[in-house]
Amino acid sequence: MISKFNIKYFFNFIKQNKILFSFFLLSTFIFLYQHINVSWDFRAYILNARYLFYDGFYFETLRPPLVPLLLGFFMLFGKLAEFLYIIFVTCLFFYSSIKLSDIIFYNWIKKGFSKKSIRAVFYFFNLSSFVLVFGIQMGSELLSLAFFELFLYLLLSKKLSGHFLALAFLTRYSFFSFLPLLFFYKNFKKVIKNILLFLLIIFPWLLFNYLKFGNWFTSIVDAYANNVLFREHLFISINFLEIFSIISWFLPVFIMGVIYTLFSLFKSKKRWFHSNRFYLLFLYLFFIIVLNYINIPLKQIRYLFSLSLPIAYFSSMGYLFFVFKFKKIKKYMLNIIFILFIITSFFTYLHISDDSYNYNQFNRAAEDIDNLGIDECLILSPNWVMVDYYTDNIYALGRNKISDSLNRGEIVLIFYSESTIDDKFNKKELDKYSKLFETNEYVFLVDEEFDTDLCAKKYVYDSPYVYNHCEVISDRFKKIKMEEFILNICKFINKK
Repeated sequence: MISKFNIKYFFNFIKQNKILFSFFLLSTFIFLYQHINVSWDFRAYILNARYLFYDGFYFETLRPPLVPLLLGFFMLFGKLAEFLYIIFVTCLFFYSSIKLSDIIFYNWIKKGFSKKSIRAVFYFFNLSSFVLVFGIQMGSELLSLAFFELFLYLLLSKKLSGHFLALAFLTRYSFFSFLPLLFFYKNFKKVIKNILLFLLIIFPWLLFNYLKFGNWFTSIVDAYANNVLFREHLFISINFLEIFSIISWFLPVFIMGVIYTLFSLFKSKKRWFHSNRFYLLFLYLFFIIVLNYINIPLKQIRYLFSLSLPIAYFSSMGYLFFVFKFKKIKKYMLNIIFILFIITSFFTYLHISDDSYNYNQFNRAAEDIDNLGIDECLILSPNWVMVDYYTDNIYALGRNKISDSLNRGEIVLIFYSESTIDDKFNKKELDKYSKLFETNEYVFLVDEEFDTDLCAKKYVYDSPYVYNHCEVISDRFKKIKMEEFILNICKFINKK
């Protein structure tokens, strides 16, 4: 039960941090508004949650488990589930930003800045237009960043932090890249405790993978295969302008913050690492995130989402330094960022509105499936997840030939305006197949002798993305000629 003291503290906090809290309310509204159109990834997490907790028919092994776990809990509240999840994530991100801000900008209080103004500045830069657009859209980005901020807060506080890195990892596997941060301090006992804490948190998920699929690393390897291994033929060179597009109009204060950081690094002499650990940490984060992005074959700008954190840090540093040098604007600093955030939010809102998409076509297709009496039939589609969100008998068409699928008594659902990189057909080809039902948006293709009673039946899909997980892992060690050793270790711990 919440005590009167805590309620009083909460309202006092809002009263003393009106601008900071207004950022939270406005950003939460934008995240909720954006969710009117539910993205592919978010729908996939919903499907995984249904599978894990509510006897769902579809499960993607390549998805990390934490988002489905949280969604599964919020599904207890019915149709409000997704919106409650978004509110939970924004609250957690609000809290994590405050905690991290308090420790990394502590020295600026000595320079005459109040804690509430520093919190507002960091949270403002943490809510860039890039974050507002991509934070919740796919379901996992903002949640993983919130856990990572809490990890950094505890790490910099010299406290045990491995559990929060594990939670970030279980939200997005890419956070495994930051495992070396557990060695950030030289305290050997603390390093061991952090590693054990990390392993303890991820162990139940690894055990589930082993018991269900026969390999401890099924989900992790499947995610790697989907995002890297099977996309290498689609390799795209990095466009560094994308990084500048993320920084956007923060660029002047961002550059100022980087220059200030580099100057501080060269200026420091005593206890160099300790004095500059914050600067070194965020430079390291920036470098690792960009390096990981360079190595991803099929690049999507949202894969740079974590870059928003070091950008927010250096931009905050630059802004505080600018205000410190020009003290006359200090009393206006919160008003300035408040106006800037209103402008940012307004244009982000317009961008989301302009980018709105007719997702209703997928719902209409699901309704037609019910009306046609084919809800028990096996239906293949390049956009299976988008429709399966409403029904439970849609599966991936993938690289299957349409003719082969129809011959097996399967139905093929094609959306005319929705092409994918895996499509092996063109629109003209569709005219040669029999059509069960067609609109101007989509068509249901069937075999000429199709019979609803004899159609291929739906089933529970939970197959791994690949089946040679140990071989995929060992292949990464070819360059150092340790593939055989790693393969044998992997097979041993998986009892192969």
